[in-house]
Amino acid sequence: MPIPDEFHHFIQKLINEQQPQSPEELKKLLDSMVGKKVDDFKIEPESDEEKARALVREANELPTDKGRRRAKKAIKIFPDCIEAYEYMGSTYSYYHKSAEYFAQGVEVGRRVFGGDFLKKNKGHFYGITETRPFMRCLGNLAECHYSLGQTPKAIEIWKEMLELNSNDNQGVRYNLASALLEKKMFKDFEKLMKQFKDDGSIMFYFPKALYKFTQLGDCKESITALKIAKAGNEYVVPMLLETYPPEEYADSYMMGSKEEAISYLHFGWRSWGWATDDAKNWLRKNRLYARTQ
Repeated sequence: MPIPDEFHHFIQKLINEQQPQSPEELKKLLDSMVGKKVDDFKIEPESDEEKARALVREANELPTDKGRRRAKKAIKIFPDCIEAYEYMGSTYSYYHKSAEYFAQGVEVGRRVFGGDFLKKNKGHFYGITETRPFMRCLGNLAECHYSLGQTPKAIEIWKEMLELNSNDNQGVRYNLASALLEKKMFKDFEKLMKQFKDDGSIMFYFPKALYKFTQLGDCKESITALKIAKAGNEYVVPMLLETYPPEEYADSYMMGSKEEAISYLHFGWRSWGWATDDAKNWLRKNRLYARTQ
């Protein structure tokens, strides 16, 4: 389970306050935190930024209406509280409204983390606690654009995220791969595949199979790519051949699971219908063959 951002902030504050003078003292301090929660440390927020962040933390534990009031109060106290915009965006079920708040968080992040900070830290943004809410707002905003049919805007943001964080802890490369195929941006797709050439996820295997078919048609090479993808997850092809994409949304999944297939199709569905008119007919023709190999 990932460590919450707030815990990182508290750890840094404790280190700043206690100022351990040796590795041994630092280890002793860190060992004292094992098994504890943020609230166990009884650290009172002092700056407006800390007070705003504490309000957002409270908002996450409250019903939506009360949580929104906390988040709006946080923004009033500290207008640059990206976590508050992130929270507000996450509370709406329609994309236009969510996008408004995520965009505000992105605007703050680009201003706060620009200039010298950007020059120094570009490439590993997600490894910095302070930038994570900004990166999450970027990712959420891209998803809103994609869900609203604004794929070029989503692509632009996902590319920016990979520049800011080349290790791609958030997995946006998978969304980007399908979006590039959807818009027939094949050169960009090839570049992405080279960048992550060692990635063995079905999130790439199925886009690779589709790419092979768009470039080479129904041939041994494209069928081999489909067989490799199918071996990774048997649920994807039958779902692709349904009339509509899955209505469910998978928050997590295991490799080879139905949830993994659903997660892929959340972004991959449109690419199979838009990259080429014949892609699904090709799947129908080869699915039995692919299934038995």
